Amino acid sequence: LTTTHLLHLSHTLSPAYLSVIHITMGGCRPRTDEEIEKETGVCREKHENRNASNELPDGVLNPSPDDPTVWTDKLGREWKLNAEPNAAYHQPMSVPVAWIRAHLGTFIPALKVPNLKFISPNADGRYSEVCANRYTGELVIKQDILGTFNFCKDAPDAMIDGKLPTTGEHHLLDVVPHEEYGSEYKHIAKDIPMGSLEKGPVILGTLEKM
Repeated sequence: LTTTHLLHLSHTLSPAYLSVIHITMGGCRPRTDEEIEKETGVCREKHENRNASNELPDGVLNPSPDDPTVWTDKLGREWKLNAEPNAAYHQPMSVPVAWIRAHLGTFIPALKVPNLKFISPNADGRYSEVCANRYTGELVIKQDILGTFNFCKDAPDAMIDGKLPTTGEHHLLDVVPHEEYGSEYKHIAKDIPMGSLEKGPVILGTLEKM
């Protein structure tokens, strides 16, 4: 492949598809499911069903008075609000545009991204993740941008840092499978099959005005 060919591919294929293209002596080919599973230990079925373990808040979330990045539900479970650039993959726009708007929105409120992202550890140490619209409070249920369950357990500081690490188990078990297998998730969240809701339930008790 020449540089010209690669530039043409970069403009015509989606980022998700480009991420699974591997350059070989004979050209380009997508990785097989077997190759992906061998690298990550996560098969396509396990990846696409990951949200069967994704727990939702009990009732609605509201920020705590002592830390506006820690929101709690009706039972007192804590959910950590992620920095908005870290929610770029969960916006109804391209990731580069969302990332830029997430930074500019701090200074220009009209450019704020609409969706907020929260994480919270389950009892087994793996992380549930939800995204909700900051203006309506509704859970994001669109298949390609909703919050997804994280298999990683090596993130003891996630609730302090407000993000999962970009290396280690999170990269291997969560990021790579999403990039390779895609977003054909079978569940919105635990006990909620994909396609069973017309719109997401309200999970935020504190809303912003547009």
